[in-house]
Amino acid sequence: MKTITATELELLGCFGVEPEMADPGIPWCYNDSVYSVEVDGLSVSCAIQPAYRDVRLIVCRGSQRLFELNAITVADIRVLDEPGRDLLEVRLSDREWLRVQVRPTFEIAQEYKDYREID
Repeated sequence: MKTITATELELLGCFGVEPEMADPGIPWCYNDSVYSVEVDGLSVSCAIQPAYRDVRLIVCRGSQRLFELNAITVADIRVLDEPGRDLLEVRLSDREWLRVQVRPTFEIAQEYKDYREID
């Protein structure tokens, strides 16, 4: 079974909070861990299930949902090592990624590449 590249310690460092575990008796890699932070006036909730490579990301301002991602069996989830930035990358497939920068300012970026030749 292929798990995600991101480690428990890397995710803890990226979000700066300990996750809320769905089942505290189950090891992290098989658990559903929810990292909840307040940043730039936004509530950010990121749930990761490492063994199944599932991720849910919800960004709200107050009670208004601004963004939601529900992705099942993604290609990978990793924390990017960029000085001065807390950056999570969700590889949705070999052609698409979503990056979430938690700090110093909150940002979401997405890229999709279509490698098919255009006639």
